[in-house]
Amino acid sequence: MRNTVLAPPPPPLYSTYFDARTVRCIHHHHEQHHTHSQCDAHHHNNDDCTVTTRCDDPAATGSKRRKLSVVPENSQECPGGGNRINSFAKFSGTFPRRSCLPAGRTLVMLLLVVLSVVLPVVNCDGGAGHGVAGANNGGYVEIPCCSHQFRRKEHVHEFSCGRLFYRSFHLDEGRDALYVGAMDRLFKVNLRNISETDCEKNSMKLDPTSVSMCVSRGKSENFECRNHIRVIQPMSDNRLYVCGTNAHNPKDWVIYGNLTHLQRQEHVPGIGSGVGRCPFDPNDNNTAVWVDEGNPGGFAGLYSGTVAEFTKADTVIFRGDLYNITTKRREYPFKRTIKYDSKWLDKPNFVGSYDVGEYVLFFFRETAVEYINCGKNIYSRVARVCKEDTGGKNLLTQNWATYLKARLNCSIPGEFPFYFNEIQSVYKIPGDDTKFYAVFTTSMNGLMGSAICTFTFDDIQKAFLGRFKEQATSSSAWLPVLTSKVPEPRPGQCVNESQSLPDNVLTFMQSHPLMDEAVSHEHQKPVFYKRDLIFTHLVVHKVTPDTRSPLSSTYTVYYAGSMEGRVYKVVQWLDGDGLSHSQLLDVYEVTTPEPITAINISPKHNSLYVASDNRLRQVDLLLCNGRYDNCLRCSQDPYCGWDKDAGTCRPYQPGLLQDVTGLTPGVCDASIGKKKMIVTWGQSVHLGCAVKLPRPITLKDVTWHHYSKEKGKYQIRYRADKYIETNEHGLVVLSVTEQDAGRYDCKVGGNIVCSYNITVDAHRCAAPSRSNDYQKVYSDWCHEFEKYKMAMKSWERKQAQCLNRSNISAQTSHANDIYQSPNRFL
Repeated sequence: MRNTVLAPPPPPLYSTYFDARTVRCIHHHHEQHHTHSQCDAHHHNNDDCTVTTRCDDPAATGSKRRKLSVVPENSQECPGGGNRINSFAKFSGTFPRRSCLPAGRTLVMLLLVVLSVVLPVVNCDGGAGHGVAGANNGGYVEIPCCSHQFRRKEHVHEFSCGRLFYRSFHLDEGRDALYVGAMDRLFKVNLRNISETDCEKNSMKLDPTSVSMCVSRGKSENFECRNHIRVIQPMSDNRLYVCGTNAHNPKDWVIYGNLTHLQRQEHVPGIGSGVGRCPFDPNDNNTAVWVDEGNPGGFAGLYSGTVAEFTKADTVIFRGDLYNITTKRREYPFKRTIKYDSKWLDKPNFVGSYDVGEYVLFFFRETAVEYINCGKNIYSRVARVCKEDTGGKNLLTQNWATYLKARLNCSIPGEFPFYFNEIQSVYKIPGDDTKFYAVFTTSMNGLMGSAICTFTFDDIQKAFLGRFKEQATSSSAWLPVLTSKVPEPRPGQCVNESQSLPDNVLTFMQSHPLMDEAVSHEHQKPVFYKRDLIFTHLVVHKVTPDTRSPLSSTYTVYYAGSMEGRVYKVVQWLDGDGLSHSQLLDVYEVTTPEPITAINISPKHNSLYVASDNRLRQVDLLLCNGRYDNCLRCSQDPYCGWDKDAGTCRPYQPGLLQDVTGLTPGVCDASIGKKKMIVTWGQSVHLGCAVKLPRPITLKDVTWHHYSKEKGKYQIRYRADKYIETNEHGLVVLSVTEQDAGRYDCKVGGNIVCSYNITVDAHRCAAPSRSNDYQKVYSDWCHEFEKYKMAMKSWERKQAQCLNRSNISAQTSHANDIYQSPNRFL
């Protein structure tokens, strides 16, 4: 857990150029700390907020106002416990017009400075700048120390039984269960609320059986020589196929969905050794899919891609022996890729596999054999085998007779495309076999970057129907095979009986598994790409905001997990011409700083499930009110809509404001509250425009516009003597005059997010006329400063207490800005 540093009580003088975070609202003698939105909601329900800057009695009531006092840098004790001003080394604030200052009286000038520091510092939601001195009720009200550290949000749940390396998921919405493979454990996690899962009652212990032999081979006893569950696949009859590393001696099981073992008489033939089905090393990538239908004889079996040797020399795409469950007899022997043949597989890293029609598809990255004469490079691949494949009769008897592979092209288009060569994860929406979504990265040794690309099944099939690629000699370039050299029937096509294929077809297949054409990504460009970022996992959700309307658009929402433990939320849509557009909506810090090791999504429960080596977290997909504090960001999220009457973001329903595509300019203009400010001639005014965004997202094209009778409508150009931009894109207008009156709009990408109406009062401020007036103000100021000193001491005491609590809780807790950040933003 991060150490929390509370803001100290504000001094009576505060800088004009500070964008506030905490505000003190003063309204009819009532003072209370609030956040921006709380302040606004507490004091008014309408869209307008009137802020009046006054030069008269600071204790006066009436309009809501923010008062800042002056702190002397060097001071002495005042009679009666106050402070005597010696000098002002530095101050800032607002100043009355020159005509308010009587000439030749230094004390008068100092006291007028005290009176005049009444700067209206107002943010988008009507809150004032933090550091406002107490009103005439006399006290500073402080936020309770560290209170936000113990506040958990309902939209995030967590499950952990220690550092067990949670790396494989199987989601079963029918049973409301998420099966999680970990070290020596298989968990059945409650899909509705993962926090309700019990580490003992909802788990199966699967200890390794050959630890001593593993250790004798030089592997670590506490990690490599454990049983890491890497494959969880659903079978018929409420059963699961499970495979684990078993201390570098892979082993598999068939169990029931309630995490109980089968009875002895229910033994499944072929189960026991997991070699070829899951890896030896828990750090190796693998993939597997259980296929019930379409196999030879109609027998179910497991298709896998993994490392099949302790030395990692043999990598394989494998289907085990097929058994008749009734007779327990083996009907069809295993099939695999050719051993040690780099044309078939060359040090692959498998990321996914899917049962699609009469094929099983495998996605992986490997050393590019076609590039070997030019150096070493990694390419991404999709491979295809026919489920009916039984191998050849004389050749390829134990190997696939229909194995083909093609390159996957994910690149930024151009005369010289920029390639993202290394696939890291692939996802297919359940029930939709037409499209595959994947994340790619550049090489880890160079300039890092990641991209999301999509591929259609039709484009994959088109590549497999194209030309083959070959290398005539070891020193030759790889070139497409002439059509006249391709035998009939076409190699790689599915047939009823592959053992009937002629030898010339099998010979061609043995030496020509690679296709010439790459599979092009959909729309000829990535969905999203970003530099200095490594994506590791991906899930996708189709969202139709208004399911009752046939005209409602459907949006594709991508959740990409990163090496830093963040989840990037990207939305994609098609315009009227069928062109693809996308936008980064949000970034969640879910497992930061740990890498994300597994991710899945449940549309039924509107939840995202994310794993790291230490824990699982469940994040609500409908993070509307919890994430978006303004109409602009809320309306761009297909899950959400802006309620202009309540001024809040809600899960979308008809009647709420939504503009995901950005084709409705000004959709949020009507919901923007127009803040009214009355300021005195000569003052400096701060107009806040603090749009809250996650850290990796930056504001672009933030502009301020002024509308006045004298100057008309124009965009403000920043300059040091008049208009200054703050760090949070606010605007400071120096020394206002009558020409500065009018409306000020803050726009982000052309959309208004903040608006102010400023009235300049050139007659309000009048000079004091009697010495009693000066003495009264001076006495009030001394009293105010004494209260500040007391509050400062109280803050220092509570800050020390807070740091002590943070140090204690940091030993057992971890930062998660989704639910621990005070403003819930990253």
